[in-house]
Amino acid sequence: MDALAFPSRWKVSAPELIAETFSSRIWKVVREDGSQAIVKALKAFDDVEDELRGEHFLAWRRGEGAVRLLDRNGHSMLLEYAGETLLSQVLAEQGDDVATAIAAELMARLFSPSDHPPPPDLQPLRLRFSSLFNKARIDRDAGEKSLYVEAAATAERLLADP
Repeated sequence: MDALAFPSRWKVSAPELIAETFSSRIWKVVREDGSQAIVKALKAFDDVEDELRGEHFLAWRRGEGAVRLLDRNGHSMLLEYAGETLLSQVLAEQGDDVATAIAAELMARLFSPSDHPPPPDLQPLRLRFSSLFNKARIDRDAGEKSLYVEAAATAERLLADP
């Protein structure tokens, strides 16, 4: 997506490309009210639908433990701006205890129960990790005690007691 092709209803300006990955381009933009936002534009690739599952998750969480999805247009999302400070910066400047506390608080919010039903397009975790479970089964059947076997056992425990 070209920066000039942002939907006019978003009323954004001053796009600054801040990241590019194999699957997307990320711009920091300025909204009409002067606040900042992020535009994530997905590139065309073979598994774009998998990437869009993140959009469904953000819409469902409504900003609880994650950035708020402000709007979407095709394969592009207008996202709440989370700020300039990276957790790695907090770690370097304030230490492990502070960074760990921030991460723990965020995860507690992110994984807290929602008052809203999950969207139908949200992929169940058991399905998401099916390749892990399959590989672990193959290793177990072959008598191997691999990391896949350990990881699958941990995932099973977590899925059994969310």
